[in-house]
Amino acid sequence: MINEAVGKYLIFNGEIEEVGLNEYFEEITNNPLYEVITVVQGIPVFFEEHMDRLVHTAELLDLELKRSVEEIKQDFYHVISANEMKEGYIKLVISDDIHLVYQYWDQGPSQQLIDEGIEVSIFDYERANPNAKIFYTNFKAEVAKYLIQTRAYEALLRNEEGELLEGSKTNLYFTSKDKVITAPDDRVLKGITRTRLEKIFEKNNIEVEKRIIRDIDLVEVDGAFISGTTVGVLPIRSIESIVLNSQNSELIKKIIKGYQELQQEYIDERK
Repeated sequence: MINEAVGKYLIFNGEIEEVGLNEYFEEITNNPLYEVITVVQGIPVFFEEHMDRLVHTAELLDLELKRSVEEIKQDFYHVISANEMKEGYIKLVISDDIHLVYQYWDQGPSQQLIDEGIEVSIFDYERANPNAKIFYTNFKAEVAKYLIQTRAYEALLRNEEGELLEGSKTNLYFTSKDKVITAPDDRVLKGITRTRLEKIFEKNNIEVEKRIIRDIDLVEVDGAFISGTTVGVLPIRSIESIVLNSQNSELIKKIIKGYQELQQEYIDERK
């Protein structure tokens, strides 16, 4: 695994170390567990939900976590403090006896993308275990190359049946009139943002239908959006040659606003 840490310091097995040495990353040779958490105003947002998913993934794979959730929380705050972080992302990577926590660079969406929507492409791929948060190096590299080739912001994953279940690193939603359509929970990774959006849907009495949309069904939808830790909620302007009007959808605007308010409430409660 390549060294993708930024900032001056990281945490290696509970000890603070200087960034720059590749030896920590070189020891990670298999497909590790990982979580990426957004930091806003010095607070790791929705930390508890991320840890619940981490523990669930470890149980699915019959892996024992060497550090407790409370110890991992301390690691996060040590990285935030040592690197004087206010905004950004922190990544936790777990492989065998290695626990790495470090500041991670990811280009979050600009306000322009939120306002105007994003272009996405379709990438033929099916996850072996959609409910487990595992880092697959080759998959990530292949998607990154494909996004450059297609000049798209994100890639929607399509399996052999033509099903569009999720993005390469995001959850996927479609809209039809005043209804939201998304894949059943057992077919996708239960994203942290996805869990929070369910509360927004319930609070705003938004109808949600959990069913599978295939590529040939795209003519039925009038909008779409993705959600994820590093992107929040983003409207999809087009899926390859199919043009949508998601950025002007009042329903999607309401969902984006609701998520932003929910995130700020979480931060305010922990200041």
